[in-house]
Amino acid sequence: MASKVLSYIGFAIKAGKVRTGVNVAKTVRGHVPLMILCESASDNTVKEATQIAQKLSAKIVMTHGIKVEDIFYKQNCKLALVTDNSLAKAILANLDEQFVLFGGNKI
Repeated sequence: MASKVLSYIGFAIKAGKVRTGVNVAKTVRGHVPLMILCESASDNTVKEATQIAQKLSAKIVMTHGIKVEDIFYKQNCKLALVTDNSLAKAILANLDEQFVLFGGNKI
């Protein structure tokens, strides 16, 4: 059975509500509801993503057993931002074993 989270991510991609990459994330202004971080990200990337999440008031979901680059079809991508509030809430409401809330953020 396909993951609901992957389905909602697919909707976000088709709707153009996704930004990918740490460098792109650094340029985003305002509020971003959700960031998806790859479990294979380096310690430095995790640190940068955490700082960006604080700046953007974003929750972070970390992948487990699946790579961000495979989900978003972007080679070497370790971070993606979901910019739509409704899709972010749907993703957070349907977290499974492949997607885990990162850090102490509460839903």
